[in-house]
Amino acid sequence: MDERVIITELKMDVLDGRKKIIRVLLPNDYYDTKKTYPVLYMHDGQNLIDKSPYSNYSWDVLKTADEYHELTKGLIIVGVDSHVTKRIMEYSPSFSYRVKKYIHKSAGVLLEEIRPEADFYGEFIVNQLKPYIDSNYRVKPNKEFTFIAGSSCGGIISAYLGLKYQNVFSVIGAFSPAYGLVKKGFFNFVRKTEIQDHIKMYHDMGTKENGYFSFLMTGQQNKFHKIILKKMNEEKICKVVDIGALHNEYYWSIRLKDFLEFCFKKA
Repeated sequence: MDERVIITELKMDVLDGRKKIIRVLLPNDYYDTKKTYPVLYMHDGQNLIDKSPYSNYSWDVLKTADEYHELTKGLIIVGVDSHVTKRIMEYSPSFSYRVKKYIHKSAGVLLEEIRPEADFYGEFIVNQLKPYIDSNYRVKPNKEFTFIAGSSCGGIISAYLGLKYQNVFSVIGAFSPAYGLVKKGFFNFVRKTEIQDHIKMYHDMGTKENGYFSFLMTGQQNKFHKIILKKMNEEKICKVVDIGALHNEYYWSIRLKDFLEFCFKKA
């Protein structure tokens, strides 16, 4: 067997047994060795190899993982597919009534069903998915070798869960976080959270994420950066501003290389 992409379906213990497609992407030497590997958990797993229908690009993660194999010595990437209509809900620890109406209008979710589900989703990742991965693959299960990353709303949930579960994760990758959806609630959470010394935080933003309003997104990035600078050693933070970059998988795939270098560089 030489299958590097293992696709399975799990029924979540939370959220009424909602089904989740899980994509486990194995390093190119997985079947040739008996060694164990760090694990990177990523959101929007359906776009890690396949093209997003919105951008027509993918993260192309296997190509990047192979290119950086000498640096990482091998990395297992676990992609969790996002929900077709409840993605924002699963990836948000909080949101306003305006966002609630947007979810209702754009995704057709009933208003009475719309609520932030980040804590439930995090419970699934930490208490169900990670034990499954730890039991079925050759991994290094400790927090020093467990990372979490995602883009847009996935960037928000990565930062939120990475800081909520500092006993589980050590490196956080927040690509183009959708700060505008969560705003005050998310920033207040970060302000109130004590960040332990082992945590490393990568966060980025393109300068053309949202057309004319892109300046708002870089402004929110600066706000986030100022908050965590008060709580973390600057050497544990990597802030990237990608000049001219848009809000899509093409640019995230390029910056994934920056993230991997940050993850594995020697302190």
